[in-house]
Amino acid sequence: MPHFSWEQYGIAGVVIGVLFFILFRILTWVMKWVDKQAEQYSVERGIWLKTLDALNNSIQLHSQGSIEARKTQEEAHRYQKSEHEKLAENMNTICSSLKETEKALSRINGYKE
Repeated sequence: MPHFSWEQYGIAGVVIGVLFFILFRILTWVMKWVDKQAEQYSVERGIWLKTLDALNNSIQLHSQGSIEARKTQEEAHRYQKSEHEKLAENMNTICSSLKETEKALSRINGYKE
């Protein structure tokens, strides 16, 4: 077993030994701190993944509702369009009927045509 001797290493050996001890303690402290941070980050990632999953579900529900609303709107638009087409087809009949009604009201009320 080697024996420490002042003559061989002197005060520089003691200082270097103390510095290595301090460096060793700092490195162990940093490694513990990094492990603690990694655990905290893991917990935060779990929370974020749950949050992102909830947001994804919310977006999916909104998208599905939007698709259904668009389909309902398209059906309503088709119905309105068909009614307008029927009205346009019958417009001549309606207009002539209104002209006849106007003439009849004019005769009843005594207006000249």
